[in-house]
Amino acid sequence: MQLPDLDRDADPWTLAGSALAPEAGPRARIELALHTALTAPSPGNCQPWRWFAGGEVIELYRDPARASAGADPDGQATALACGAGLGALRVALRALGLAEQTVLLPGGHPDLLARVAVGGRASPLPEEQWLYQAAPKRRTFRAVMAHGPLSRALSKRLGAMVDGTGAELHVVEDMARKQVIGAAVEAAIAGEPSARAAARAAAGEAGVSFEGPDGAEARGPAIADGAPVFVIVTTAADEPAEWLRAGQALMRVLLRARVDHAWGSFLHLPLAEAAGRKQLARLVGATGHAQALARLGGGADSPPTPRRPLSEVLLAQRPS
Repeated sequence: MQLPDLDRDADPWTLAGSALAPEAGPRARIELALHTALTAPSPGNCQPWRWFAGGEVIELYRDPARASAGADPDGQATALACGAGLGALRVALRALGLAEQTVLLPGGHPDLLARVAVGGRASPLPEEQWLYQAAPKRRTFRAVMAHGPLSRALSKRLGAMVDGTGAELHVVEDMARKQVIGAAVEAAIAGEPSARAAARAAAGEAGVSFEGPDGAEARGPAIADGAPVFVIVTTAADEPAEWLRAGQALMRVLLRARVDHAWGSFLHLPLAEAAGRKQLARLVGATGHAQALARLGGGADSPPTPRRPLSEVLLAQRPS
């Protein structure tokens, strides 16, 4: 698909992962990468990001109007989602032939999360192009998944996705460990304060984002039974920069999984507080803190969840 003109009001799903004519300049490539970034997942589809693009500098800002303090008390889920968008942006820039250097939390504004300097041309690897092309095909799959172990080759490829991100990936396939994780999710639901549960429900975020065999939200043993594989992203520390790193790692894992015809969905509730993030890391024998928990397995295509167009999230000027 060649895109001579990019429409900022277009549905991001229709532009993400597309090709540009070889003669297209950096500005068109940057805007196409931004469209791709908008397909990243977020809790309750809150899309808590704003972007500024000036010259060959891109800045990512947290959108405070889209963050739910009640459901996300320390802002971890918001930062994780913004990190996923940043990860998609960086994948797209490389695939579109642009080199970039990214600095997290550069300062200057309380909502500024990252600054990406685009400079010079890059020669994308085939895998970078595959990840980019997978972006419009990625979905959060909420139905019952087809079971089956991940191939050893895919597990290795997923692990390689987090290399250099500052995060680690843990793949859990055996039922005993999956049941431990499922029990932690169920305990988080049962012990959730009522005010936070109400805030989460109001934000449209499910406690478990997938269905059991009966079509209702998976609960109890159905959580582990409904997850062919759990993947957990951990970081050494538990602070905003690490949340952004984990989000980038998660996005790369989800895109690589989609390249290999695997689908994902999320279970964030046990990670809403620092204690839960520490506990989940311990449950899988990891040091540090768990920042993202997802299930992977076989699925089927479905309509994408709507996204705000670039015209709604692209800032005309830097926030003061």
